[in-house]
Amino acid sequence: MTARERELLRVLHGIRDANYHRPGIRCLRLFSADPPTLDALLTEVTRLRARQRPSLPGAPGHVTAWAGPRGRVEQFSLLNASGRTDDFSRDHDLSCAGKRFHHGVRHPALAALAGSLPHLVNFRVNVLGPGATLAPHEEHSVVRSRTGTVGIRARFHLPLVTRPGATLLLDGDVHHLRAGTVYLVNHGCVHAAENGGTAERIHLVWDMLLTAEAAEAMFGRGPAPAGFTRIRERAVPPEATRPVTRWERIAPHVHEAGARDIGFLTAQ
Repeated sequence: MTARERELLRVLHGIRDANYHRPGIRCLRLFSADPPTLDALLTEVTRLRARQRPSLPGAPGHVTAWAGPRGRVEQFSLLNASGRTDDFSRDHDLSCAGKRFHHGVRHPALAALAGSLPHLVNFRVNVLGPGATLAPHEEHSVVRSRTGTVGIRARFHLPLVTRPGATLLLDGDVHHLRAGTVYLVNHGCVHAAENGGTAERIHLVWDMLLTAEAAEAMFGRGPAPAGFTRIRERAVPPEATRPVTRWERIAPHVHEAGARDIGFLTAQ
């Protein structure tokens, strides 16, 4: 194993540790969008929302309804087999196969971003209306692939429209994610979202299998995606803390003892 691979594995270890609510990596800043790129992405998301239908995470039967959405919460699923933005059926499986962004002709900036992200599992527009919330809940960053390898499915946020009243809670740390910055958000932590502002909160959100290629793309030292710049100071200090005593959880994919020898996943 090369020194670079060992460095990237330390990132995986930090995500793993926080997934089990131990000291580790909860949130990192990774890239800053150049102003023209951010403007283009927001323009295309606005156009897409005017033409396409969202799914409603608060509706019975939605794959994320268990997380307790309140208020107006919309999701546009942009990476799937059907091309329908209300098709969330494969958003949370662990497969990259058979999924693509079907609206690239009208939305080249979105297509370019999605195309620069190796081994995507999903790629979504998430909207919280004024006053909307997602209740505290716990998912899992640590997963087991079909081949038996234990690794990381990582989640990333790119806020397009936000206000200071829009906050994200991660194991008691309160963060405000700033527009135009790509963040790693460890969804293995107990997390919740609240839009305390008077305008919509609009984020691009995507999950990736952390293969060696994907880990290098997101956490390495090579070129950033076109229209983005790598951020050297990655740490994100919380703006406040707030205890969480009750939350919803799903059964873990991998118990902590089985995650000791975590490694890079392979695409599946």
